[in-house]
Amino acid sequence: MFLWSEHHRNRLTIVVCVWALASGCALQRFLRVEERRIDERLWFFLGGGGNSVVITHGAEAFVSDVKFGGAAKTLQHRVEVDLAREVRRVLLTHSHEDHAGGLARFRQAGPVLVHPNTRKRLEASGVHAEWVEVTTPLRLTLGDEVIRVWHPGAGHTNGDLVAWLERRKLLITGDLVTAENEPVIDVEAGGDVLAFRATLDALLEVDFVTALPGHGAPIGRDTVRRLRELFVVLEREVRDAQRRGLSEDEVVSAVMAAAAPVLEPVPFAASREKTIRLMDRALRARAATEARL
Repeated sequence: MFLWSEHHRNRLTIVVCVWALASGCALQRFLRVEERRIDERLWFFLGGGGNSVVITHGAEAFVSDVKFGGAAKTLQHRVEVDLAREVRRVLLTHSHEDHAGGLARFRQAGPVLVHPNTRKRLEASGVHAEWVEVTTPLRLTLGDEVIRVWHPGAGHTNGDLVAWLERRKLLITGDLVTAENEPVIDVEAGGDVLAFRATLDALLEVDFVTALPGHGAPIGRDTVRRLRELFVVLEREVRDAQRRGLSEDEVVSAVMAAAAPVLEPVPFAASREKTIRLMDRALRARAATEARL
């Protein structure tokens, strides 16, 4: 049985309520589920928390990310009742509840693919499942679909998994990439602003044409390249500001990042100012460590 602790559910409820008061339109986009049938075997379910992918093969289905709350119930009904498929494998790109909170809806699912760090965080929150920890690249064959699952590096968290559908040249990125928003770097969950660029480089080594981000509409390679450029520009400008002896607040004011893409903030989670502060702190911490060696 999959169980979420009462504390964890209450915490999410508070966050969502505050978000609703502060950003009604954004919340509606976040919660509304948009179904896109790509072909007879592939579906995207956008929104309702994190984006989900459903791949059917015979009487079974593979699901990547299971949403949360009512959206998870909708997803489960569409797959198991309307499509009459038995969910036999689940992939969780990371541990955040908007992607993983609906796991209890899929009690009969077989293995749940996770990174070991994701498993630790979920179990600490009271979630238990038939885990398969992905520590090295994993190859799944579902009929004529070949899916490769691996951990490209730290970024959003230190437990992010991505999946690549070889034949379709489709990459499932989770929250390592979003369509329009400033990257969310969850430091408490091992997110790493300095590692993020190398992680995106690893994604760009894959021969994908389309990527399904953690939130928002499908994107192309150019969106991933632009996100990578954000980290290049910010690191360069923050380093320059630090060499001039500026404090953290002064760095925030000095870094214009005019060459970086303009991205929408995520209420209470990500903004350009927050990204700059994280970059400043991480670079100072690295310099201090190197000075001690």
